[in-house]
Amino acid sequence: MVLFLVALTLVAIATKVIECGLPAPVMGMCREDSLIVRFGVAPRGEVAMTVALIGLESGLIGQNVFVVIVLTSLLTTLITPIVYRNWFFKGAYCAVD
Repeated sequence: MVLFLVALTLVAIATKVIECGLPAPVMGMCREDSLIVRFGVAPRGEVAMTVALIGLESGLIGQNVFVVIVLTSLLTTLITPIVYRNWFFKGAYCAVD
């Protein structure tokens, strides 16, 4: 289940970073601001847990999968501020005019 947790967390972050990365440059954002937006929407929170709970209660997923989804939500929520602190706000980045 640990491998499933790691894989699901990486896919959850990657899909948000990619899907939000497409419109950001089109909107005129520089690379750094675009990355800030991409990682800012990476957390998977209450919606994922609500859907997982519905799946658990209806018997579509098991307890193990439910736990992995909840932990993925927790990990993606914790990773974002760490990425911001360590990668984005250590140096200068371009500002919106």
